[in-house]
Amino acid sequence: MVAVLKSRFEGAGREGDFSWMILQPQYEQTLFVFNDNEEQFYAHFNGTEHGCSAGGGNAAIRPWQCGDEPRAAGVPTGCYAPGPHQLGYSTLDSHVRRAIADAMAQIARLLRTGRFDTLAFSWDDRTHLGGRIFDTAQDVRDHIVEELLSVAANN
Repeated sequence: MVAVLKSRFEGAGREGDFSWMILQPQYEQTLFVFNDNEEQFYAHFNGTEHGCSAGGGNAAIRPWQCGDEPRAAGVPTGCYAPGPHQLGYSTLDSHVRRAIADAMAQIARLLRTGRFDTLAFSWDDRTHLGGRIFDTAQDVRDHIVEELLSVAANN
């Protein structure tokens, strides 16, 4: 079973800042999960370089999902394209469930490599899944956290 680290962001250059943490030796065996936008998540998922550029918030570590030994993985929490999920998944519909399932499959694949003993994701005591760029519905946040805990427990 992979340990879970619910990480609270409280400022740059210290615990909770994934950009800082991923460089620290004590986190060498940690897979960091960041909040991604759907467009860049699928760009990476489908194998294009567009999914490797740094983003805002905890997606600053997006480049770490690329290369021969990834240390990060994205989970989409919304999209930029016009529609019901623009700037944050608004409901846990079949489209959102599919995107989250694709992310969990990718995370499970990485955990099965045996390179990781810990899975870290952004945590907020109020909303559970941390993140401020998108206005993601609470049921979606809860579902993502449940799935992350499940994938960690099963690997």
